[in-house]
Amino acid sequence: MNTKNQLIEERFSLAPLFHPEEGKAVIQPTGNSTGFWAGAPTVLFDEKDQTFYLYYRVRQPRGYGDDERGFEVRIAKSLDGEHFSDVWVLHKNELNSSSIERSALVKVNDDQYRLYISYVDPEDNRWRIDVIEAKTPTSFEAKNRKKVITAGDKKGVEGVKDPYVIKAGNQYYMYFVYAQGVNGVSIEKMHETGDVHNTGLAVAPTGLAVSEDGLHFEWIDKVLPVGSKGWDQYQSRLTTIIPYQGAYTVLWDGSVGVEQNYEEKGARAITFDLKTFSKVDHKGPALETSSKKAVRYTDAIIHNGQIWYYYEYTREDGAHELRLCKVDI
Repeated sequence: MNTKNQLIEERFSLAPLFHPEEGKAVIQPTGNSTGFWAGAPTVLFDEKDQTFYLYYRVRQPRGYGDDERGFEVRIAKSLDGEHFSDVWVLHKNELNSSSIERSALVKVNDDQYRLYISYVDPEDNRWRIDVIEAKTPTSFEAKNRKKVITAGDKKGVEGVKDPYVIKAGNQYYMYFVYAQGVNGVSIEKMHETGDVHNTGLAVAPTGLAVSEDGLHFEWIDKVLPVGSKGWDQYQSRLTTIIPYQGAYTVLWDGSVGVEQNYEEKGARAITFDLKTFSKVDHKGPALETSSKKAVRYTDAIIHNGQIWYYYEYTREDGAHELRLCKVDI
């Protein structure tokens, strides 16, 4: 008998996936061992100037001098989507934060861009999301940031991070992973290190908030819960949405426990209304390296009759690089 997932795949086509090993490195980490990362991408192709803009995060191992964790984020530009040059940089010190993570780069119109940025709030050591507006992707100023969502906006939430933002119709949809505390664990214990997701004391499903202006969001609901058991019982983080053949193919990152917090694997889901989602890959990930390491934070755009996938990939030396893989559709 067909399972629910098989029925979904038979009735509705999912966007074709990529082979992680076939990707080309477009951004390299600053070192060649475990703990050095370049990744967490958001990609935007700007029709106005026919330019690719790529937001990404740089990280170094804990204890590596003064700069560690997510110490810097950058925006790079490219005319071909493969060869990038940095045009904007933000160091975590400008936010007085211990770490910055994935952010969402969005074009509103030809004279307005937004960066929805996630970072550790120095006031309470919990992840939060702010927005910065600018006239170009190279002119964001951290001092102009405004609050979007914080952990304090909803009871039982201990951090919000890694936003993914799209506009459909007259509404903005913001998806984000959030820390949902485990019963019986003190809040102080969760936030001792400023990284609740690396403690094992909270699980991390994906939530949804909506907005009419892209600035004031209403928290709606949990849309990608963690599994009750199995490979995704610790985290289910939405990373990209691809419109495809009358539906939306969704990619998300899963992990079984805190030991995979930095080595998540990619999987698929499907949605028709951007509010209700059905996971496709329950038994295991659809995307991982040949050595069973991370393929995570995938973002995608449709360009020139192809899907261009940008993703963070764990190399054999343990470092993470940012790759691109193109798939015909």
